[in-house]
Amino acid sequence: MKFPPQHSLVECHWVDVVGVINSELSKCVPAKCVTVGRLIKIEKDYIVIASSIYEGEGEDPTIDGCALPLQLILKCRKVTSPKCIGTTQ
Repeated sequence: MKFPPQHSLVECHWVDVVGVINSELSKCVPAKCVTVGRLIKIEKDYIVIASSIYEGEGEDPTIDGCALPLQLILKCRKVTSPKCIGTTQ
């Protein structure tokens, strides 16, 4: 999968693992998710999207983020305007 350039604002659609306890079989299905933030790391098997990056942290900044394995990602696109989030752009 090709990703937007690192540090781009992105909207990433992905599938999350779901676990259930004492629940109907029909409720045990993966959950579709959308994460919006800065694509701050691209590795061969995962990406990291940050919703917050704290200032003054240098090479290994403190973040609020999400590491997503590539196998779970459905699509990831650059956001050019806040109005584009959730649309086909």
